[in-house]
Amino acid sequence: MEIFELKSVKVLRGGKVLLGPIDWRIEESRISVILGPSGSGKTTLLRLLNRLDDPTEGRIMYQGKPIESYPIPDLRKEVGMVFQRAELFPGSVRRNILWGPMIHNMVVDPLEVAAMVGLSSEMLDKDVSELSGGEAQKVSIGRAISVGPKVLLLDEPTSGLDPTSTLQIEELVKHLVSKLHLTCVFVTHDMEQARRVGDDGILLIEGKKIEEGAIDRLLTNPRDSRTLKFIRGQLK
Repeated sequence: MEIFELKSVKVLRGGKVLLGPIDWRIEESRISVILGPSGSGKTTLLRLLNRLDDPTEGRIMYQGKPIESYPIPDLRKEVGMVFQRAELFPGSVRRNILWGPMIHNMVVDPLEVAAMVGLSSEMLDKDVSELSGGEAQKVSIGRAISVGPKVLLLDEPTSGLDPTSTLQIEELVKHLVSKLHLTCVFVTHDMEQARRVGDDGILLIEGKKIEEGAIDRLLTNPRDSRTLKFIRGQLK
């Protein structure tokens, strides 16, 4: 069953079409990848899914209802976001993990959340300024899942990380999707990363949906010549 359905979605800025039209169904309990080169509209599309931005045209349905019918705080509790670079609040790891639960008047055990994202109990009182890039991104993910979301949006979450930290974050995302029955939408420009993490996906080029489907099929048997050019690194 789909958790999101996008119908003829467009984003315009200054009279220019940045994205669209996009028709796309995102299925529950899967990792759906938004793939494409830099500047293709990947982040723009992701931001529409928890209303950091709104489409200029078209409609987005979330759980069968127009997304704008949900109060934004309620929507963002259910649809968490992790950014390209860890956007942490000043202070301790514990403070960051408990930020969302505090806002929503929830009682959450920070030790349990830390363990789920691969952080030790000793890390909870560490200041976020002392964290490595990989540790900081784990805290970002921990903060996002601490309120019990249904969806996790990730905007190139391994950008700038070393290969070991990159693989750790990828494995963590796959583990959380399985353990918590999350739906994940994962933005990347890296085809090999898409293969490692994705169940299915959509390819964007210059703001347009080129094709969609199972990741293995999309990257090994593309139906559009532009997909083949992207795979071969021949896009101009």
